[in-house]
Amino acid sequence: MKNLILIIFCAIISFSLFCACSLNQKKENSLSHAILMNKFTIGVKCDSKPFGFVDDEGNIQGFDVDIAKGITEQILGDENSLELVCVTPQSRITDLNAKKVDMIIAAMSITDTRASVVRFSSPYYVAGQAIMVKNGSKIAALNDLNGKNVGFILGTTGEKTIRNLAPAANLRAAKTYPDIYELLKKDEIDAILADDSMLYGILSDNKGLKILPKRYTREYYAIAMRQWGESDELYESVNKALGIMQQKGILNKIKSKWIP
Repeated sequence: MKNLILIIFCAIISFSLFCACSLNQKKENSLSHAILMNKFTIGVKCDSKPFGFVDDEGNIQGFDVDIAKGITEQILGDENSLELVCVTPQSRITDLNAKKVDMIIAAMSITDTRASVVRFSSPYYVAGQAIMVKNGSKIAALNDLNGKNVGFILGTTGEKTIRNLAPAANLRAAKTYPDIYELLKKDEIDAILADDSMLYGILSDNKGLKILPKRYTREYYAIAMRQWGESDELYESVNKALGIMQQKGILNKIKSKWIP
């Protein structure tokens, strides 16, 4: 009798633990949570035209914002079921893994280092690192950066490119693209090395600048999600949504809208 009671007791405890684990897994499922709340919280840049910036009316606009709306429309059925959160290259991975956002869509290129701490979707855009200088500059190629003052954005892959290909360059870091442009404008640096997609944004708002024709890398922008099992269903849904957006020509329309 005592053995029977013990068996029943153990069975009840095991069942309770199973239910608790199941509920916890369900609670931690990123996609289920978004569907329950009928909202995605997505991190985007707010200072990097044309991918993410604040317009004159105070609204966040840009290439990545339209990608976020498209993903939200495909998965939740309404592009307005979306909350945008401003992130920086320095904060975006921390914000994602701290669960401040469900995913990051912020001109974030795939690298092995980043892939060790986040899960990337299929790429949605291909950029290339390029050099921006003032009109009249004698800098014509990457080798010309040796001995020159060159700016890059903290938290991006630009620093690695310069150190590898122009090791004698004098590096100057900035936190934002407006900051790096101000350094060039004041002649505190001779050139900027960054993704061409971001340099287009600077070029569209400022005169007397040019982007040199050569591209030194291929940067595959992708959507970042948390790496753990909770994002399995979200990962599949995001890739499916990107596939649909590609097939319907939505990605090309977004590109044509924002990229010169």
